[in-house]
Amino acid sequence: MKIYMSGSIYGGTQKIDTYKKLIEALKSYGEILDDQIADENTIAKEAFQNDEDIYKDLESKMKIADIIFAEVSIPSLGVGYELGFADKLGKRIIAIYDETYTPKVSTMIRGNKRIGLIPYKDISEIINNLDNILKKY
Repeated sequence: MKIYMSGSIYGGTQKIDTYKKLIEALKSYGEILDDQIADENTIAKEAFQNDEDIYKDLESKMKIADIIFAEVSIPSLGVGYELGFADKLGKRIIAIYDETYTPKVSTMIRGNKRIGLIPYKDISEIINNLDNILKKY
C-alpha cells in the first residue's frame, strides 16, 4: 500500500513528534510516500527548492497513493488543500485529530462523509488500532 501522510508544516509543527510516531507505525502497512512532515528541517530544505517543483512532486505522490492519512489537529491551508485534492481524486482519506489540542475541526472535514474522521487523546490510541482503522476506512 502506498500511503501519503499529510500534516501541518507551515501552519505549525507542534505535532511533529506525533507525525514521527504515526509514520513509523504506518511503515509496517506500506510505503510512506512523503515523510517530510516529520523532518524538523523541512522548511529550511524547501527554501532551496522551487515552489512549483514541490507542488508537482506532492501532487504526483498523491495521485499514486492508495490512501491519504492526515493529522489535522493544527489548521493548515496546505493540509486542507491536499484533502480537497485527494477527495477529488477519489482517494481513501483518514483524518485524525487530537481532541485535547483541537476540540473541533473544520466543518468542511467534519461534513464530508468520504473522510474517515477520528479523534484521539493520545496518538497511541490510533497507532494501537491501525489494523481496524485501515479496514474500516
